[in-house]
Amino acid sequence: MLNLLASRVAEGIVVLIVVSAMTFGLLATAGGDSLTALRNDPLVSAETLNSLERIYGLDQPLHVRYWHWLTNAARGRLGESLYYHAPVSRIILPRLLATLALALVALIIAVCVALALGAAATRRRGGWSDRVSSVVVLFGTSTPRIVLALLALALLARTALFAKGEQNFWSGAALLRVLVPALVLSVPLVALFLSQARDGLRAAMNEAFVQVARAKGLPERTVILRHALRSALNPLITIFGTSLGGIMSGSVVVETVLDYAGLGQLSVVAIRNRDVPLLMSVVVLSATAVLVGNLVGDVLLRLNDPRLRQSAARSSFLKTITPPSS
Repeated sequence: MLNLLASRVAEGIVVLIVVSAMTFGLLATAGGDSLTALRNDPLVSAETLNSLERIYGLDQPLHVRYWHWLTNAARGRLGESLYYHAPVSRIILPRLLATLALALVALIIAVCVALALGAAATRRRGGWSDRVSSVVVLFGTSTPRIVLALLALALLARTALFAKGEQNFWSGAALLRVLVPALVLSVPLVALFLSQARDGLRAAMNEAFVQVARAKGLPERTVILRHALRSALNPLITIFGTSLGGIMSGSVVVETVLDYAGLGQLSVVAIRNRDVPLLMSVVVLSATAVLVGNLVGDVLLRLNDPRLRQSAARSSFLKTITPPSS
Protein backbone atom coordinates (compact mmCIF):
# COMPACT_ATOMS: atom_id res chain seq x y z
CA MET A 1 0.00 0.00 0.00
CA LEU A 2 2.85 2.39 0.80
CA ASN A 3 4.42 1.67 -2.58
CA LEU A 4 1.10 2.48 -4.24
CA LEU A 5 0.81 5.78 -2.38
CA ALA A 6 4.40 6.75 -3.15
CA SER A 7 4.09 5.96 -6.86
CA ARG A 8 0.75 7.78 -7.17
CA VAL A 9 2.11 10.86 -5.40
CA ALA A 10 5.16 10.94 -7.68
CA GLU A 11 2.99 10.51 -10.77
CA GLY A 12 0.62 13.20 -9.50
CA ILE A 13 3.44 15.73 -9.10
CA VAL A 14 4.55 15.13 -12.69
CA VAL A 15 0.97 15.44 -13.95
CA LEU A 16 0.43 18.70 -12.07
CA ILE A 17 3.63 20.19 -13.50
CA VAL A 18 2.63 19.20 -17.04
CA VAL A 19 -0.94 20.50 -16.60
CA SER A 20 0.24 23.79 -15.11
CA ALA A 21 2.86 24.30 -17.84
CA MET A 22 0.35 23.61 -20.62
CA THR A 23 -2.24 25.88 -19.05
CA PHE A 24 0.27 28.68 -18.53
CA GLY A 25 1.47 28.39 -22.13
CA LEU A 26 -2.04 28.32 -23.57
CA LEU A 27 -3.06 31.38 -21.58
CA ALA A 28 0.02 33.24 -22.78
CA THR A 29 -0.45 32.32 -26.45
CA ALA A 30 -4.20 33.04 -26.40
CA GLY A 31 -3.46 36.76 -26.46
CA GLY A 32 -4.41 39.44 -24.01
CA ASP A 33 -4.02 39.64 -20.26
CA SER A 34 -5.52 41.45 -17.30
CA LEU A 35 -4.12 44.77 -18.56
CA THR A 36 -5.69 44.53 -22.03
CA ALA A 37 -8.63 46.72 -21.06
CA LEU A 38 -6.27 49.34 -19.64
CA ARG A 39 -4.17 49.31 -22.81
CA ASN A 40 -7.26 50.18 -24.82
CA ASP A 41 -8.13 53.02 -22.46
CA PRO A 42 -6.81 56.34 -23.81
CA LEU A 43 -6.83 57.82 -20.30
CA VAL A 44 -4.16 55.37 -19.08
CA SER A 45 -0.64 56.54 -19.81
CA ALA A 46 2.17 54.37 -21.12
CA GLU A 47 4.16 54.96 -17.92
CA THR A 48 1.31 53.56 -15.85
CA LEU A 49 1.07 50.48 -18.08
CA ASN A 50 4.81 49.88 -17.90
CA SER A 51 4.72 50.19 -14.13
CA LEU A 52 1.86 47.68 -13.85
CA GLU A 53 3.65 45.26 -16.17
CA ARG A 54 6.74 45.38 -13.94
CA ILE A 55 4.63 44.90 -10.80
CA TYR A 56 2.87 41.81 -12.17
CA GLY A 57 5.93 40.49 -14.04
CA LEU A 58 4.28 40.74 -17.46
CA ASP A 59 7.42 42.29 -18.96
CA GLN A 60 9.42 39.08 -18.39
CA PRO A 61 9.77 36.12 -20.81
CA LEU A 62 7.21 33.32 -20.65
CA HIS A 63 9.52 30.69 -19.14
CA VAL A 64 10.68 33.10 -16.44
CA ARG A 65 7.11 33.96 -15.50
CA TYR A 66 6.16 30.28 -15.32
CA TRP A 67 9.19 29.41 -13.21
CA HIS A 68 8.36 32.18 -10.77
CA TRP A 69 4.76 30.98 -10.55
CA LEU A 70 5.80 27.33 -10.09
CA THR A 71 8.34 28.02 -7.34
CA ASN A 72 5.93 30.29 -5.50
CA ALA A 73 3.08 27.77 -5.83
CA ALA A 74 5.32 25.05 -4.40
CA ARG A 75 5.71 27.27 -1.32
CA GLY A 76 1.97 27.86 -1.09
CA ARG A 77 2.15 31.36 -2.53
CA LEU A 78 -0.51 31.50 -5.23
CA GLY A 79 -0.05 35.18 -5.97
CA GLU A 80 -2.55 38.01 -6.10
CA SER A 81 -5.70 38.09 -8.18
CA LEU A 82 -5.50 40.80 -10.83
CA TYR A 83 -9.29 41.14 -10.83
CA TYR A 84 -10.15 40.98 -7.13
CA HIS A 85 -6.89 42.67 -6.00
CA ALA A 86 -6.61 40.20 -3.14
CA PRO A 87 -4.51 37.09 -2.39
CA VAL A 88 -5.63 34.14 -4.49
CA SER A 89 -5.58 31.81 -1.48
CA ARG A 90 -8.07 34.00 0.36
CA ILE A 91 -10.42 34.03 -2.64
CA ILE A 92 -10.14 30.40 -3.64
CA LEU A 93 -10.37 28.63 -0.26
CA PRO A 94 -14.11 29.20 0.41
CA ARG A 95 -14.87 28.38 -3.24
CA LEU A 96 -12.88 25.15 -2.98
CA LEU A 97 -14.74 24.10 0.17
CA ALA A 98 -18.05 24.87 -1.55
CA THR A 99 -17.23 22.75 -4.60
CA LEU A 100 -15.89 19.88 -2.47
CA ALA A 101 -19.11 19.92 -0.44
CA LEU A 102 -21.07 19.89 -3.68
CA ALA A 103 -19.06 16.97 -5.07
CA LEU A 104 -19.35 14.98 -1.84
CA VAL A 105 -23.12 15.37 -1.63
CA ALA A 106 -23.52 14.52 -5.34
CA LEU A 107 -21.41 11.37 -4.97
CA ILE A 108 -23.30 10.23 -1.86
CA ILE A 109 -26.65 10.73 -3.60
CA ALA A 110 -25.47 8.93 -6.73
CA VAL A 111 -24.02 5.92 -4.89
CA CYS A 112 -27.03 5.47 -2.59
CA VAL A 113 -29.61 5.75 -5.38
CA ALA A 114 -27.61 3.55 -7.76
CA LEU A 115 -27.09 0.76 -5.22
CA ALA A 116 -30.72 0.83 -4.10
CA LEU A 117 -32.13 0.72 -7.64
CA GLY A 118 -29.48 -1.76 -8.79
CA ALA A 119 -30.26 -4.17 -5.95
CA ALA A 120 -34.00 -3.84 -6.55
CA ALA A 121 -33.59 -4.40 -10.30
CA THR A 122 -31.45 -7.48 -9.67
CA ARG A 123 -33.89 -8.91 -7.16
CA ARG A 124 -36.91 -8.39 -9.43
CA ARG A 125 -35.47 -8.77 -12.90
CA GLY A 126 -38.03 -7.78 -15.51
CA GLY A 127 -40.26 -6.14 -12.89
CA TRP A 128 -41.16 -2.53 -12.28
CA SER A 129 -37.89 -1.74 -10.52
CA ASP A 130 -35.93 -3.06 -13.50
CA ARG A 131 -37.93 -0.88 -15.87
CA VAL A 132 -37.53 2.16 -13.62
CA SER A 133 -33.77 1.66 -13.52
CA SER A 134 -33.66 1.46 -17.32
CA VAL A 135 -35.57 4.75 -17.58
CA VAL A 136 -33.24 6.39 -15.05
CA VAL A 137 -30.16 5.25 -16.98
CA LEU A 138 -31.60 6.50 -20.27
CA PHE A 139 -32.65 9.85 -18.79
CA GLY A 140 -29.36 10.42 -16.98
CA THR A 141 -27.14 9.61 -19.95
CA SER A 142 -29.14 11.58 -22.52
CA THR A 143 -29.97 14.79 -20.63
CA PRO A 144 -27.26 17.50 -20.54
CA ARG A 145 -26.45 19.05 -17.20
CA ILE A 146 -27.32 22.51 -18.47
CA VAL A 147 -30.87 21.36 -19.22
CA LEU A 148 -31.17 19.87 -15.74
CA ALA A 149 -29.80 23.06 -14.21
CA LEU A 150 -32.27 25.23 -16.14
CA LEU A 151 -35.14 22.96 -15.07
CA ALA A 152 -34.04 23.23 -11.44
CA LEU A 153 -33.75 26.99 -11.80
CA ALA A 154 -37.23 27.26 -13.29
CA LEU A 155 -38.73 25.17 -10.48
CA LEU A 156 -36.88 26.63 -7.51
CA ALA A 157 -35.77 30.15 -8.44
CA ARG A 158 -38.46 31.74 -6.27
CA THR A 159 -37.66 29.74 -3.16
CA ALA A 160 -35.32 30.61 -0.30
CA LEU A 161 -32.85 27.99 -1.50
CA PHE A 162 -31.34 30.55 -3.83
CA ALA A 163 -30.85 33.30 -1.25
CA LYS A 164 -27.48 34.96 -1.71
CA GLY A 165 -24.82 35.71 0.85
CA GLU A 166 -24.78 32.38 2.72
CA GLN A 167 -21.16 31.45 3.42
CA ASN A 168 -21.46 29.14 6.45
CA PHE A 169 -21.69 25.70 4.85
CA TRP A 170 -22.73 24.02 8.10
CA SER A 171 -25.95 26.01 8.46
CA GLY A 172 -29.29 24.56 7.41
CA ALA A 173 -29.92 27.09 4.65
CA ALA A 174 -26.48 26.51 3.15
CA LEU A 175 -26.92 22.73 3.20
CA LEU A 176 -30.22 23.12 1.36
CA ARG A 177 -28.50 25.40 -1.11
CA VAL A 178 -25.89 22.70 -1.78
CA LEU A 179 -28.60 20.06 -2.27
CA VAL A 180 -30.14 21.53 -5.45
CA PRO A 181 -26.96 21.73 -7.58
CA ALA A 182 -25.81 18.42 -6.06
CA LEU A 183 -29.00 16.76 -7.30
CA VAL A 184 -28.37 18.20 -10.78
CA LEU A 185 -24.78 16.95 -10.78
CA SER A 186 -25.78 13.54 -9.45
CA VAL A 187 -28.23 12.66 -12.26
CA PRO A 188 -25.56 11.60 -14.82
CA LEU A 189 -23.62 9.90 -12.03
CA VAL A 190 -26.70 7.94 -10.96
CA ALA A 191 -27.09 6.70 -14.53
CA LEU A 192 -23.43 5.68 -14.74
CA PHE A 193 -23.29 4.02 -11.32
CA LEU A 194 -26.66 2.33 -11.77
CA SER A 195 -25.67 0.79 -15.09
CA GLN A 196 -22.49 -0.64 -13.58
CA ALA A 197 -24.17 -1.75 -10.34
CA ARG A 198 -26.99 -3.54 -12.13
CA ASP A 199 -24.68 -5.34 -14.55
CA GLY A 200 -22.20 -6.17 -11.80
CA LEU A 201 -24.86 -7.57 -9.48
CA ARG A 202 -26.36 -9.69 -12.23
CA ALA A 203 -22.94 -11.10 -13.08
CA ALA A 204 -22.20 -11.75 -9.40
CA MET A 205 -25.46 -13.65 -8.97
CA ASN A 206 -24.07 -16.35 -11.28
CA GLU A 207 -20.87 -16.81 -9.26
CA ALA A 208 -20.30 -20.03 -7.33
CA PHE A 209 -20.14 -18.41 -3.89
CA VAL A 210 -23.55 -16.79 -4.49
CA GLN A 211 -25.02 -20.12 -5.55
CA VAL A 212 -23.64 -21.67 -2.35
CA ALA A 213 -25.30 -18.93 -0.29
CA ARG A 214 -28.58 -19.60 -2.07
CA ALA A 215 -28.22 -23.33 -1.45
CA LYS A 216 -27.93 -22.60 2.27
CA GLY A 217 -31.44 -21.18 2.15
CA LEU A 218 -30.51 -17.56 2.75
CA PRO A 219 -33.10 -14.96 1.73
CA GLU A 220 -32.57 -13.35 -1.67
CA ARG A 221 -32.09 -9.94 -0.09
CA THR A 222 -29.34 -11.27 2.16
CA VAL A 223 -27.66 -13.00 -0.78
CA ILE A 224 -27.58 -9.76 -2.76
CA LEU A 225 -26.54 -7.38 0.01
CA ARG A 226 -24.04 -9.56 1.87
CA HIS A 227 -22.51 -11.67 -0.90
CA ALA A 228 -23.13 -10.35 -4.42
CA LEU A 229 -22.80 -6.65 -3.60
CA ARG A 230 -19.15 -6.76 -2.51
CA SER A 231 -18.15 -8.46 -5.74
CA ALA A 232 -20.08 -5.88 -7.76
CA LEU A 233 -18.48 -2.93 -5.95
CA ASN A 234 -15.14 -3.08 -7.80
CA PRO A 235 -16.28 -1.35 -11.02
CA LEU A 236 -18.26 1.15 -8.93
CA ILE A 237 -15.19 2.04 -6.88
CA THR A 238 -13.17 2.52 -10.06
CA ILE A 239 -15.80 4.85 -11.50
CA PHE A 240 -16.13 6.58 -8.13
CA GLY A 241 -12.49 7.61 -8.30
CA THR A 242 -12.58 8.83 -11.89
CA SER A 243 -16.00 10.51 -11.71
CA LEU A 244 -14.60 13.41 -9.70
CA GLY A 245 -13.20 14.84 -12.92
CA GLY A 246 -16.68 14.83 -14.43
CA ILE A 247 -18.04 16.59 -11.37
CA MET A 248 -15.36 19.29 -11.54
CA SER A 249 -16.04 19.94 -15.23
CA GLY A 250 -19.82 19.74 -14.84
CA SER A 251 -19.75 22.12 -11.90
CA VAL A 252 -18.79 24.99 -14.22
CA VAL A 253 -22.18 24.91 -15.94
CA VAL A 254 -24.23 24.01 -12.86
CA GLU A 255 -22.63 26.59 -10.57
CA THR A 256 -22.96 29.32 -13.19
CA VAL A 257 -26.63 28.63 -13.94
CA LEU A 258 -27.65 28.13 -10.30
CA ASP A 259 -25.44 30.95 -8.98
CA TYR A 260 -23.50 28.63 -6.67
CA ALA A 261 -20.27 30.18 -5.39
CA GLY A 262 -17.79 27.42 -6.18
CA LEU A 263 -14.66 26.79 -8.23
CA GLY A 264 -16.64 26.37 -11.44
CA GLN A 265 -18.21 29.80 -11.19
CA LEU A 266 -14.88 31.29 -10.15
CA SER A 267 -13.16 29.83 -13.23
CA VAL A 268 -15.68 31.60 -15.47
CA VAL A 269 -14.90 34.91 -13.73
CA ALA A 270 -11.16 34.30 -14.08
CA ILE A 271 -11.45 33.47 -17.79
CA ARG A 272 -13.69 36.42 -18.54
CA ASN A 273 -11.31 38.84 -16.83
CA ARG A 274 -8.10 37.09 -17.96
CA ASP A 275 -6.97 36.70 -14.38
CA VAL A 276 -4.02 34.34 -14.93
CA PRO A 277 -2.96 33.80 -11.27
CA LEU A 278 -6.53 32.99 -10.26
CA LEU A 279 -7.21 30.74 -13.24
CA MET A 280 -3.93 28.85 -12.78
CA SER A 281 -4.84 28.11 -9.17
CA VAL A 282 -8.33 26.92 -10.15
CA VAL A 283 -6.93 24.58 -12.83
CA VAL A 284 -4.24 23.13 -10.58
CA LEU A 285 -6.64 22.61 -7.68
CA SER A 286 -9.15 20.92 -10.00
CA ALA A 287 -6.43 18.63 -11.36
CA THR A 288 -5.32 17.87 -7.80
CA ALA A 289 -8.88 16.94 -6.84
CA VAL A 290 -9.06 14.53 -9.79
CA LEU A 291 -5.74 12.92 -8.84
CA VAL A 292 -6.81 12.57 -5.20
CA GLY A 293 -10.08 11.00 -6.34
CA ASN A 294 -8.19 8.44 -8.43
CA LEU A 295 -5.90 7.68 -5.50
CA VAL A 296 -8.85 7.20 -3.14
CA GLY A 297 -10.45 4.91 -5.71
CA ASP A 298 -7.30 2.77 -5.97
CA VAL A 299 -7.01 2.49 -2.18
CA LEU A 300 -10.69 1.58 -1.74
CA LEU A 301 -10.41 -0.97 -4.54
CA ARG A 302 -7.59 -2.78 -2.77
CA LEU A 303 -9.37 -2.62 0.56
CA ASN A 304 -12.51 -4.13 -0.96
CA ASP A 305 -10.82 -6.83 -3.06
CA PRO A 306 -8.44 -9.13 -1.11
CA ARG A 307 -7.10 -10.53 -4.39
CA LEU A 308 -5.53 -7.19 -5.27
CA ARG A 309 -3.90 -6.92 -1.85
CA GLN A 310 -2.52 -10.45 -2.12
CA SER A 311 -1.25 -9.77 -5.63
CA ALA A 312 0.52 -6.60 -4.51
CA ALA A 313 2.01 -8.36 -1.48
CA ARG A 314 3.17 -11.30 -3.62
CA SER A 315 4.79 -8.92 -6.09
CA SER A 316 6.65 -7.10 -3.31
CA PHE A 317 7.79 -10.41 -1.80
CA LEU A 318 9.13 -11.66 -5.14
CA LYS A 319 11.09 -8.45 -5.59
CA THR A 320 12.77 -8.96 -2.21
CA ILE A 321 13.80 -12.58 -2.80
CA THR A 322 14.75 -12.33 -6.46
CA PRO A 323 18.52 -11.78 -6.78
CA PRO A 324 19.63 -8.99 -9.10
CA SER A 325 20.74 -10.11 -12.53
CA SER A 326 24.44 -9.95 -13.13
